[in-house]
Amino acid sequence: MKSGLKIIITAFILTALLLGGCSVQQRVAEKDKPLTKPEPVSQLKQLQSTAMLIDAAKQKMLGNFSNAVVLYSEALNTDPYNTAAAFELSKLHAQQGYLEDAERFAEYATWLEPGNIYYQLVLADIYFLRGKTEQGIRVQRGLAEKHPNNLNLQISLLSSLLYTSKLAEAIGVLEHIESISGFNDELSLEKQRILVEMGETEKAIREAERLVTFFPNEPVYLELLADLYKEIDKPEKAYQIYYRILEVQPENAMARLLLADYYRKAGEEERSYQELKKAFQSEQFTVEGKARILFTYYYLSEEDTTYLAQAFELLDILMEMHSDDAEANAIYGDFLYREEKLEEARVYFYRAAQIEPSELRFWQQTLIIDSRLNDYESMLNASEEALEYFFEQPVLYLFNGLAHFQKKNYEEAILSFRQGRDLALADPEFQAEFLSLLGDAYYRAGNHDASDRSYQEALLLNPDNAVALNNYSYHLSMRSKNLEKALEMSARSLEMDPDNAAFLDTYGWIKYKLGNYPEARKWIEKSIENAETPSATVLEHYGDVLYKLGDKDNAVQYWKKAQEKRKIEDDGTSELLDKKVRDKTLYE
Repeated sequence: MKSGLKIIITAFILTALLLGGCSVQQRVAEKDKPLTKPEPVSQLKQLQSTAMLIDAAKQKMLGNFSNAVVLYSEALNTDPYNTAAAFELSKLHAQQGYLEDAERFAEYATWLEPGNIYYQLVLADIYFLRGKTEQGIRVQRGLAEKHPNNLNLQISLLSSLLYTSKLAEAIGVLEHIESISGFNDELSLEKQRILVEMGETEKAIREAERLVTFFPNEPVYLELLADLYKEIDKPEKAYQIYYRILEVQPENAMARLLLADYYRKAGEEERSYQELKKAFQSEQFTVEGKARILFTYYYLSEEDTTYLAQAFELLDILMEMHSDDAEANAIYGDFLYREEKLEEARVYFYRAAQIEPSELRFWQQTLIIDSRLNDYESMLNASEEALEYFFEQPVLYLFNGLAHFQKKNYEEAILSFRQGRDLALADPEFQAEFLSLLGDAYYRAGNHDASDRSYQEALLLNPDNAVALNNYSYHLSMRSKNLEKALEMSARSLEMDPDNAAFLDTYGWIKYKLGNYPEARKWIEKSIENAETPSATVLEHYGDVLYKLGDKDNAVQYWKKAQEKRKIEDDGTSELLDKKVRDKTLYE
C-alpha cells in the first residue's frame, strides 16, 4: 500500500473515532447534557483497553501522535472507565492546540475520578489556557482545601491568586503556607510586597520588622524596612535603621548614600556631603553609581563653586579607588576640560584610551584637546595609535591629516585626507570637508590643478562650505587667477560668517590684487580688529596695502610686527618679508 493511501485511511479512522458513533466520544462531546455513569464493561474489555493504552503510550513516545490519539480513543471506547486514556487524550489535544476538546476530556476524567490530583491540575491548566480563570482558580482552591498540607498545591493557588490580583486571599494562603513550613524570608518579602500593593503599609512594616528580628544582620532587609518607614513619612525611624546597617556592615555604600540624602533633606549640607564622601570611599559603590552622582555635580557646579570644590574632592577619591578604570579617568577629564585645564584633561582622556582602546570617544576627546593645544606631534601620535583600532573611522583620518598638514608633511596629509574622503561617502558634508582639506594640502604641495579640482568638488557637495569658499578664493588670489570669481566666493563666505578675521583678510587681499587699495585697507583693518591676535600673514598684508597707499613708514612697522609674529608662531622665516624690512621696499 502506498504511503499516501495509508495517510488517507489513518485520517479516515481517526475522524470516525473522534466524530463517529462512538458512545464515549458523544458523551464527552455533549458537554451541556448531564453526565451519567457508563455501564461497567467485562474484565476482558478492561484488559483489551489496558493493552491499547500501552500501545498508545509507545506511539506517543515515538512521536506518532495521530496513531496515539487513535489508540487512546479505542481504549476509552472499549472501557469508558479508562480515565488514564481520557487524561492522555486531554493532554494530547492541548499540545496540538485543540483546547476545547482537551477541556472536555479533562472534565470527563475528573468526573469519573474526582480524587485524582493530577487530573484536576491539568483541568485547571486548561481552564487558564482557555481564559476561564475563575474556573481554574476554583479547581485549585478545591484541591488546596482538600489537601491543606500539600505545599505544591498551596503555592500553585498562591501564584494564580497573585496573577489575578486576588491579594487579600493571597495573604491568607501565604499565612497558611507559613503555618505549614515555618517562617521563611522569601514568603515574608512576598507578603510585604502584597501588603504594599494593597496600600497596607503599616502591616507591611510590621511584617518587615518581624523579618528583621529573624535576620538582624541582613542589610538588605534593614534597607527594605527603612524604605517602608520613608514611605509613611517617618524619616527618623529610617535614619535609625541606616545606622543599624552601618553597625552590621560599616562599608555599606547604600546606607551612606541614604544618610546623605536624609541629611540633605534635613538641611544639613555638610553632614550630607561627609556621608557622600564615605560612600565614595566604599569598594561596594560601583564606578557607574559614582559617575551618576558626579554628573549631577557637573551641572550643579556650573553656577555654584561650592559644588565644584566638592566635585574635585570626590573625583580625587574616585581616582584613588578606580585609577585603572577607563570611565573614571574620562569623568575626571570631563571636569578638567570644562574648566579649560586642557593639559591635565588630556592626561586623563589619553589614559582612558590606553585602558580601554576600543572606546572611540576617548581617542576623539584626546585628539580634540591636542587640536586646541596646537600640539600636532601629540595629535599625530595619538591618531596613529587610534587608527590601529579604528582604521574605518574617517574622523581619525581627519585628525591624522591635520597633524601632518601642520607639520608640513603635505604628501602624508594628502594620503590621510583621501582615505578619510573615501570612508565618508555616506556623509556628503563630511566628504566635502575632506575635499576642502585636500584642496589646502594639494596647494601647499604645489599641485594647483588638483587643489582647484578638490575645492570645486567640495563646493559641488556643499555650496555653503564657507571654509572651502574662503581658502579657494585666497589661493586663487595668491596666484592672481580668476580674481573676480575669487572675490565672489569670498563675499559668499562673509555672508555666512561676517566677523571671521581670516575671511575678512581674504576679501581685502583680493581687493588688493584687483588694485583697489582703499577697499583693501578697509577690509584688512576689519580683520585686524576682529582677530584676538592678528596672524603674521594679515600683518604683512596690511603693511603691503599701506605701502601701496604711500604710508611707507607704517608699512615697515607692520612688516616688522609680522616678523615678530612669525617668531612667536614658530612659523619659520620669510625671505621676502625679511627683504621688505631690510630694504623698506615692497617686493611681490
